[in-house]
Amino acid sequence: MNTTEVTHSYVYPTDEMMVGRNKVIAQIESGEFEVFNICNVMDWIYSTFGVDWSTVSYEWECDRLREFCNNFNLYLYERPRESFFKWEGIEEAQIGGYKGVILSDLS
Repeated sequence: MNTTEVTHSYVYPTDEMMVGRNKVIAQIESGEFEVFNICNVMDWIYSTFGVDWSTVSYEWECDRLREFCNNFNLYLYERPRESFFKWEGIEEAQIGGYKGVILSDLS
């Protein structure tokens, strides 16, 4: 008997994930300089690719986040809590000519 092994299944987004996704979509569509929350962006990524966060690698997440930043001309500001300053991330993104900044406190 020949059986086919399923290696991937689609994960349907939760209501909470869709709230984050919708916030990101609204921010992108506004056309204004925006400050994005990393959690909402990751909700957008997980729901777009139909994956559960616990099933993907850190490398996969980093690759998708880089693609997201490149596609929407966003700056990713990541720092440990002791050197994390929201204003600094915003300033770096504006000086760099980005449309917005994703803030990620690594603590």
